[in-house]
Amino acid sequence: MQRIGTLFTVLFLVLGAAACGGDDDVEPVEFGSGELPETVPGGFPLPDGSAIGSTLIDRVNHRTEFAVNARSDLSATVAFFTVELVNEGYVVDRSDGTDLNWEVEFSKGSLRGEIVLSALDSGTAAVVSLNRS
Repeated sequence: MQRIGTLFTVLFLVLGAAACGGDDDVEPVEFGSGELPETVPGGFPLPDGSAIGSTLIDRVNHRTEFAVNARSDLSATVAFFTVELVNEGYVVDRSDGTDLNWEVEFSKGSLRGEIVLSALDSGTAAVVSLNRS
């Protein structure tokens, strides 16, 4: 629940930054759903049959977030991300959690990321956060 509170805090701060102005041609903050954001690197691994939920592109802070629902259980989804991130050239910096919640931190060059996963009755919910420094 702390991560959800953090996500809402970030969204509030981003909305405040968006109200301060920016480039007229590009929205500094863009919300969406159902499609992988354009700022996600090509080849970023997602479990087969997963569904993209809400998305956020924060161009001011170079941050992208999106929700993913996977059909597989938590342990299988964690294993998928851990293996496939490495296969795509990412370094898994940390991976730990419980039977109900898990966090995976990873990096690749200037990209830092985190996946917060939660067990559901019918699969796994995850929030992926990507940040370029």
